Amino acid sequence: MLNVKEFYKDKVILISGCTGYLGKIILEKILRTCSDFKTVYVLIRQKKGTTVSKRLHQDIFNSPLFENLFHLRRDLV
Repeated sequence: MLNVKEFYKDKVILISGCTGYLGKIILEKILRTCSDFKTVYVLIRQKKGTTVSKRLHQDIFNSPLFENLFHLRRDLV
């Protein structure tokens, strides 16, 4: 049986579309349950009238999905 936590141990992870519905869920799940990964890179595209930085803050850092996670790990922000 595949152990997800063991699979991501010491891995570098790239998530594209992380401001979308599924991307947010996958990112939150990895950050919350797999603490032994090496690095997580997120790919965010610029939208018309919105910078990448603004999308990161609006869609990830200010998302209720990440509220408990960021409350526990302020060093992520």
